[in-house]
Amino acid sequence: MRSNLDVWAIQFYPEELETALGKIEDGMSIIYSNCTCNFKIGNQEIKNRQFDTFLYNEDSDVLIMLMRGGKATKEDMIKSLEEKGKEYHEVTFANPVEDYENTDEISELWFAREKYVLKDAINDSKSRGINSCEFYPLVTGSLELGYISNTDNPYSVDGRLFNGLVKFDDKLVFIINQPDNITKDGTIRNMWPCNVLDILKENGIECTVSMDTEPEIYKNNKIK
Repeated sequence: MRSNLDVWAIQFYPEELETALGKIEDGMSIIYSNCTCNFKIGNQEIKNRQFDTFLYNEDSDVLIMLMRGGKATKEDMIKSLEEKGKEYHEVTFANPVEDYENTDEISELWFAREKYVLKDAINDSKSRGINSCEFYPLVTGSLELGYISNTDNPYSVDGRLFNGLVKFDDKLVFIINQPDNITKDGTIRNMWPCNVLDILKENGIECTVSMDTEPEIYKNNKIK
């Protein structure tokens, strides 16, 4: 399943979880935990930034992912939902057997389905004095969230395809672009390179465009 829901990836700033949960207005929230996470950027498989818990709410157009080993936890999520009187259901998979150590060698990840998310990312970077970026329109990648069965077979629950990367000094913004990214009224949510460049220019960001399909995403050139 590759849904169209708006993605919130909670990583180094646990307070963002409450902001994301505030987007839930209606419907059933399904919380999946002990998930596997397969994250690829070009041909690079990213092992040290994974998400093992996520909340899916189709009615409210929200998918919230929690970084594995992060400060924001499933318990925080459930407590907030209960305080707000929101309906939820838990699905807990068998814990996948794999070594993992989260590091900060990769900047914070953002996933932009629509223009407003990219604008929020720009404003967040500008608040830190960052006014330039690199844009990689040819970078492709995928994020798959799922589980492993008792026979060690992998299964996908949700995921995203992206095409395009905006690299700031403090964050990486992946541009979600997949065939089914259309609203019920026929509006196409995908952004194209021209949209990204227009938004960067409108917001006063100095941008260098690179046709590289395998950009350096680790800090200090540390490839894992």
